[in-house]
Amino acid sequence: MLGGKGRQLIMMGVFLLTAGFSFTNYYLIIVAMFFLYATFVSLPGFDSSINVEELHVRRIVGNTKVFKDDFLHVTVEIENSGSTKFDFIEIFDDYNTEVFRLVVGENSITTRIDPHQVLKYSYILQPIVRGEHDIGPITVTIKDRLGFNSEERVVPNSIQTMVIYPPYEMIKMIESLGAKRAVNMSYGVHKTRKVGSGNEFRGLRKYAFGDQYRLIDWRASMRAQKLIVREFEAESNLSVVVIVDASESMAGGAVDNTKFEYSILSAMLLAKIAMEQQDTVAMVLFNDEKGFKFLNSSKRKSHFFSILDFVANVTPQGKKLINWSIEQFTKRFQKRSLIFLITDLELKQENIAKSILKLRSYGHSVVVIAPFSPWFEVHEVELGATEKALAEAISEEMMQHVLLVKKEVQALSVPVISVGPDDMFEVIMREYQEAKRVGKAE
Repeated sequence: MLGGKGRQLIMMGVFLLTAGFSFTNYYLIIVAMFFLYATFVSLPGFDSSINVEELHVRRIVGNTKVFKDDFLHVTVEIENSGSTKFDFIEIFDDYNTEVFRLVVGENSITTRIDPHQVLKYSYILQPIVRGEHDIGPITVTIKDRLGFNSEERVVPNSIQTMVIYPPYEMIKMIESLGAKRAVNMSYGVHKTRKVGSGNEFRGLRKYAFGDQYRLIDWRASMRAQKLIVREFEAESNLSVVVIVDASESMAGGAVDNTKFEYSILSAMLLAKIAMEQQDTVAMVLFNDEKGFKFLNSSKRKSHFFSILDFVANVTPQGKKLINWSIEQFTKRFQKRSLIFLITDLELKQENIAKSILKLRSYGHSVVVIAPFSPWFEVHEVELGATEKALAEAISEEMMQHVLLVKKEVQALSVPVISVGPDDMFEVIMREYQEAKRVGKAE
């Protein structure tokens, strides 16, 4: 096809041809015809003289799995396998500037290449967003010496998917904090006091949906005129399940500090501490029917890295099909567990209540951790008077919604706790420690 200079030459020829006929100037007409003739005659000659298939371009990366804020070394290799010399080639390796930061070098090159020659150039990227992201494609542009003609093609299979883990420093902090918390929790205590089974009587309490009928104390129920159940204790470890909302609404907040990012880091921290306590941990990520993911429970040390891989390539997207997702989870996992449901609650309260009711019907203890959207969206952001008023209005509306959800599920003995970026880690740890103290699940 015509290059930029070729198109300019045609435009000049058309202009001169129009001017020549308008002013009956044969000199302008001859010059215009020469420009047009030279351009169109050179095009077939250019096409016949090159063979793009003789150029082989490939990208070489050190690793397709890297940590956020680490450095990714990228090398692009160009090989001319034919006998034709290319006087002008341009290689451009594309990447998402919102995901990767160019640190050293350039992702494009303009050069010439002789027959049977191999050229390389390299550059360094820094991933700034966790998740699964693509590099590429590579575009090759070939031009003639004068730049009148060019041919462009996209290199086949030149898109590479990179898995970006959370920052290595964050993972080490989670490991360190998890070990420290686990030691503090284990001091003088070896097992959890599990409520609901065993032989040691603990006390009486009001009946909650999901309690076994055999635990009902009928005499106490008649005296109190409401159902009362007996609680017993036994020593056991917990089964912990973390269910994280990965729908589109969880993307709210700063690019690298969204509700979802905080939820993932909270889930990893909880998993690390629970496994240090010899508790089993399972994990679920959900959005729509295509986005449901389930990782079975384990307490092995290597399971933490399985969790790391499990969450690494997930980005918040799609609808929030919470009822369908909970149904899928209960089909796969029936063991009574302590479930942390992390969701921003941005759906109808009856849907949330239905999902929690489903979990409680299987005997699970449930804690809802709700990243409060306005707190994430205005975190560390300077707002003017108008923006502050709008933020307050949105906050009030969202808080009313959260209160309705709390009211809807309070009969199920399920806490709903709103959290922000500053207290999310602390809240989820506190709830786990309390569950560990009283033993809320097997």
